[in-house]
Amino acid sequence: MKKVFGQTVRDLKRGVNKKVLKVPGIEQKVLDATSNESWGPHGSLLADIALATRSSSEYQIIMAVLWKQRVIDDIRGHTYLIMTLSDFQYIDSSGREQGSNVRKISQSLLGLVNDNERVTEVRQKASANRDK
Repeated sequence: MKKVFGQTVRDLKRGVNKKVLKVPGIEQKVLDATSNESWGPHGSLLADIALATRSSSEYQIIMAVLWKQRVIDDIRGHTYLIMTLSDFQYIDSSGREQGSNVRKISQSLLGLVNDNERVTEVRQKASANRDK
């Protein structure tokens, strides 16, 4: 781990999350537990998270973090279902084809989930707009 001014980058990020972004403590614990560190989370950290799930407000925070991190993986695992929608056709009772929006959205979604940088951009933009 790189050190900057005697602190690891991870420790600096944790400090920014706590002071500037005001990330709740349980959210930071979940982020630490699900990080890509090769040694994995400590048992006491996992125990703290498990205990926090008994509180409905903290449970919601925990699940929001997990869902946010894993939703793209879940969608990528089901891309074959989304691909089938790129050929979707529907003709309404007046004979007009109404499936074009479904086809466009499915193609847009496939383009998004296969581009990690774009996913990050969209998430940052949504986060900025949420604060407005």
